[in-house]
Amino acid sequence: MYQTMPLIETLQAATYDQNVRIGALPFFKAVATRQLHPDSYVALLRALVTIYESFQQALVQANYPLLGTIWDEQLQKQTLLRQDLAVFAAGPHRELPAAVVRAHVLAEQFRLRMAHDPLSLLGGAYVLATWNMGGAALSSQVTHALGLSGTTGVSFLSSFDAWGQHHWPRFAGRLNATPVGSEAARHLVQAAQETLDGIEELIDQLHPLNESPTSELVTLLNPLAGNHLISNDIREVQAEMRAGERTLRFLPYYELRYTQRGRKYTWSDSNWIVALVGENQARVNEQIHWLSRYLATKGMPQWTTECHLLHLHDELVLAIPEKRDSYASLAEAARVLADERRPLVSDATLETLDTTFYTRVGPQWNRWLPYCGSLLGSAVADDRLGVTGALENLQRWMTDATRFPALWIDTVHTVISQARQRMH
Repeated sequence: MYQTMPLIETLQAATYDQNVRIGALPFFKAVATRQLHPDSYVALLRALVTIYESFQQALVQANYPLLGTIWDEQLQKQTLLRQDLAVFAAGPHRELPAAVVRAHVLAEQFRLRMAHDPLSLLGGAYVLATWNMGGAALSSQVTHALGLSGTTGVSFLSSFDAWGQHHWPRFAGRLNATPVGSEAARHLVQAAQETLDGIEELIDQLHPLNESPTSELVTLLNPLAGNHLISNDIREVQAEMRAGERTLRFLPYYELRYTQRGRKYTWSDSNWIVALVGENQARVNEQIHWLSRYLATKGMPQWTTECHLLHLHDELVLAIPEKRDSYASLAEAARVLADERRPLVSDATLETLDTTFYTRVGPQWNRWLPYCGSLLGSAVADDRLGVTGALENLQRWMTDATRFPALWIDTVHTVISQARQRMH
């Protein structure tokens, strides 16, 4: 089924409140009152180079010709951004880790969409083409606030009015002509809102200047994650996000049950885990054992932590091979968890339970929600290991009659019974 409202109108309506909220940020008030620090503006330009370059790379790597017809050369702002940065090259300007991290988080989100839902990048294209960051009024305010001359240093900002006058009808027409079903349109809206969320969080770091080190910026990955240290190496942050995405693809259960919260917690938990690297193996094992049991009480069996640790290890070694020996502690922690589970529910038993589950409910369920036998079997093992609520929490969700049919619910009970019998 295709949507009836033009795509442009859908995106405009879905992002209106976010654009208004961005326009009210302290950064823009500082511009208007000529209180903006040059370091804030330079940090913004640097971050936008990362964002626009990563978006351009995602489009190229997606190999999706339709995207290229909509995102043309007029929308590639990297040259203008570098021209503006060159104006400030003479003076030293502080690097703001918060801006760097937020730009790279958004860049990673573009790459993930490129790999798994390339058409949704059109939502990001709409935002980067139209978001409320340009125009003569803002360009003039920045010029006066920073003591610039003419359009020197504000070519990026100045470009939006000219683009809108000459290219908007073509851009809007091509976007509206894109054959998009209602589900795909929903993904485009999500991508647009995700992009604006990233831009809002970026600009919010620029005034007042957030000079916190990267290790203190976990809330940029997940505002609900609390306070804990994360890596100061942006390569590790990116690898952790990729590992999280691998785990989410391997186990769609995470996103089906926990939605976007699950993704953000996967990122922040990954950063917390990597912060343990460098401690002795006993300490790593102890902390990960605590985390895995805590997550199990929330409906994520310890086997899922095993899987994620291995994904995390692989992505980190790929990103920073010279630290291979340090990252080995994560693979070892996964082995320790597995060794605790296997005497109760072996790897072969998990495979058997998966086969039993999908033989009963049908192969189409396996494509939508794989490894349910493994999830249930490992939750049974957690229950036997004394993890309070681990099985109950998962079973309650898996047997919700508003979500699953009777055959599915009966199969859940059957597989749990089989897992228990195999432990006798």
